[in-house]
Amino acid sequence: MNRRERKKEETKGNIIRSAVTLFREKGFQETSMEEISEKADISKGTLYNYFQDKESILIAHFQSSIINHGSEFKASIKNIPGIEKRLNYLLDFASQILENNKDLATIYLRFRMQSFMDSNPFDNPQRSGLENLVFEVMKEAQENKEIKDDIPALILARSFHFLIRSYLISNIYPQEQLDIKILKEQLIGLFLNGAKI
Repeated sequence: MNRRERKKEETKGNIIRSAVTLFREKGFQETSMEEISEKADISKGTLYNYFQDKESILIAHFQSSIINHGSEFKASIKNIPGIEKRLNYLLDFASQILENNKDLATIYLRFRMQSFMDSNPFDNPQRSGLENLVFEVMKEAQENKEIKDDIPALILARSFHFLIRSYLISNIYPQEQLDIKILKEQLIGLFLNGAKI
């Protein structure tokens, strides 16, 4: 990375940190793009060169969290035996990222669900990056003959990614009759064994 690219990444990181600080202090809806530019000590024009709106900043925040913890995830998951335990760890990983940002995660998931069909959802630069981690888990499980290999790993990853969303929504909007640990086991069982009796 050359100096110019490094400077752009620093500016982008500064914008994200400034925005997240304001989102936590004032609330997402109450924070304006102008306030973000002031907090980041940049012009509004510079801010809009990086991000078109607050939602795109929020998405970048979660993408950054997944990227930052992704190498830790990859290192840890190599030591976990069996696809069932790895999927369990994957759900815990995704849940922990959102748990650390619960108020923002609610807004993030709502926005992602609303904008899901605006473009090809799997060719969208606003994806979180979690699907790539899921894909690696599926591909390795196929190579180890733990799951079917007649279905492309990408399709399996996408399918499990939808189950992850269901799990995360249940974590954010818990219902009294729903035990999250049991739900996690049920979703993994549904994925690995199907719903057929």
